Amino acid sequence: MHHQFVGDLAMLLGVAALISVIFQRLGQSSVLGYLFAGLVVGPYIPIPIFADAERIGALSEFGVVLVMFAVGLEFSVRRLLRVLPTAGFTGLFQVCALMAVAFSVARGLGFEVMDAVFLAASVAISSTMVVAKVFAERPPDPRVRELVFGVLVIQDLAALVLVAGLTAVAAGAGLSPEMLGSTLLELLGVLVGLTVVGLFVVPRLVRFLADRGSTETLLVGAIALCFVMASLAEHLGYSVALGAFLAGTLVAEAGRTHRIEELVHPVRDLFAAVFFVSVGMSVDPMLAIDHIGLSLLVAAVVIVTQFLAVSTAGILSGNGVRRSVTAGLSLGQIGEFGFIIAAIGVSAGIVGDYLQPVVVTVAVLTAFTTPLMVRVSDRLAKAVDQVLPRPLQTFASLCESWFEAVREAPPSPDKRSHLRNTAIVITIDGLALAGIWVLISHFRVEIGAWLGPRVPGILVILAGAILSLPLIIALLRSARRAGHLLAERVIPMRSPGAMDPGQAPRRAFVVALQSMVVLAVGAPIVALTAPLVGAPWGLIGLAALTLGLAVLFWRSATNLQGHVRAGATALVELLGRQMADESEHPQGDARAGGHPSPGPRSEDLLPGLGSTSRVVVSAEAWAAGRTLAELNIRALTGATVIAIAHEGETTSMPSGQDRLDPGDSLVLAGAAHAVEAARGLLDTGKIE
Repeated sequence: MHHQFVGDLAMLLGVAALISVIFQRLGQSSVLGYLFAGLVVGPYIPIPIFADAERIGALSEFGVVLVMFAVGLEFSVRRLLRVLPTAGFTGLFQVCALMAVAFSVARGLGFEVMDAVFLAASVAISSTMVVAKVFAERPPDPRVRELVFGVLVIQDLAALVLVAGLTAVAAGAGLSPEMLGSTLLELLGVLVGLTVVGLFVVPRLVRFLADRGSTETLLVGAIALCFVMASLAEHLGYSVALGAFLAGTLVAEAGRTHRIEELVHPVRDLFAAVFFVSVGMSVDPMLAIDHIGLSLLVAAVVIVTQFLAVSTAGILSGNGVRRSVTAGLSLGQIGEFGFIIAAIGVSAGIVGDYLQPVVVTVAVLTAFTTPLMVRVSDRLAKAVDQVLPRPLQTFASLCESWFEAVREAPPSPDKRSHLRNTAIVITIDGLALAGIWVLISHFRVEIGAWLGPRVPGILVILAGAILSLPLIIALLRSARRAGHLLAERVIPMRSPGAMDPGQAPRRAFVVALQSMVVLAVGAPIVALTAPLVGAPWGLIGLAALTLGLAVLFWRSATNLQGHVRAGATALVELLGRQMADESEHPQGDARAGGHPSPGPRSEDLLPGLGSTSRVVVSAEAWAAGRTLAELNIRALTGATVIAIAHEGETTSMPSGQDRLDPGDSLVLAGAAHAVEAARGLLDTGKIE
């Protein structure tokens, strides 16, 4: 038995090392190599080298534990709070949207509810390993990297909740609201208890080992804590992954994270390889081929939904077109958490055996497409920017500066109190709304029996919609109130009776914030209640509500475009006078690539414009002789050219066909970093 175990491990690691090297030379992730190695040493391909699946499966659990421990080490409350302002809404909306869409597609294909739930959860989380590999080979803009890894942090938190919840479902809790609610409350109690006790013990113990023990002792102690917490979680009826993740977060609180990560990562990589190989061994290639159509459809759903959800949420939350589009393409794959979630369902026998091969096939397909998508991200961002109507282009550019101002300007104590109270009201409305649909899903059969067979079941859903209407109206009002509180920080109100030129941008920002709040509350409700209701009625309802908000949003964006055009005309007049003054005082001139001269007072003429800068195109500038369409300033930097002065003539809101000649003056507007990037692009053709 001992020599068989050693032989299995030798065979597995040898084949995995060889094939992973080949895949890396081909520019692919090592995870794909491990999966393929699993096929080679597995029982389904007639190759005279194979390992015992049961023994390797037992070893693979070490990989799950250590991978989740490493994720916990990288996760912290401080890091979560740091990424929430830029990636919080995007990550939340992406996970919930992909789960809701995947569940709806699965149900439309005739899947059982439980199969649809596990499939949706398996494809909702992107692969950190694949993203890190792609970014290492093709480093992105730092702000894109910040957004993508911020979304991945939110996904890690969502994955923890999904693993814990689905483990309880697999253990027999099912999808009944009372059992699931009771299980989640117990889970919350266990997490709070273990965290409180662990914070008193684990960080002190880790610091003691780090300061007084050897490197070997620190490694052994950290991994011991990992397996103790994993074993404790399993003893309490939860997944070992949950305990390992919690152990990682507690060890990270010791303040020795970097040193421990360096020690743990080689061990983690070894057993993670065993885990991925075991996943590959569990895949029957013939079963995967039989379901290749389903796999292709699911892969398309993942890529398209990730792109649309991340791009939309990113633009709406002020991340700009280029960053949002690139992030949406970068996250279009599934990975390690998908394998863990699928394995939970398959091992419990509550989903079909086809799920694991489908998830693996989708992971392989999307891992191959991700580098291609990232490679074309700049071209696609340019295409998206050009396809967007002018009002939406202007909004996307200015929205970035508004959110930048919100993050940099903390609210006054009075407004902070109002925001907190409004957030509490929104949370209560959202919980009440979710409660209505949970109760309807629970008592739907009883209500149908009471109403009689002549009453269609759709009437029960309509009754729920009518009951939800007052809460939806209250939610919209609270979201609008929160939007006004935040918008007035960026674009303050003028005194009563005075003309308010900031009304149009303020209204556009309010509608954007209102839409974000509705989606941030509605998307989790839809994702939570869809399995309970068993049909995508919530998704349809949220889509209808979003459509109504889209109409308001379009009207406000159109008003904003007119406001900017009118303000740009006034800015052009000021620019002309400023140029006349500078002809007498040339030292005030500002060439592309030099230090910006103060732009016209846009805060008076055009509140909500963000930073402005006037740039004079020199003969040596890269932009000289090129059209605005060729320069692609807005898509590449996020800044907008709102005025051009050429040979004594001025143009407000120029088109892409306008050409820049030496001596032309431009007025740039947008977020401060976007304007600065646009200046560098005009001068050198590069974005610093």
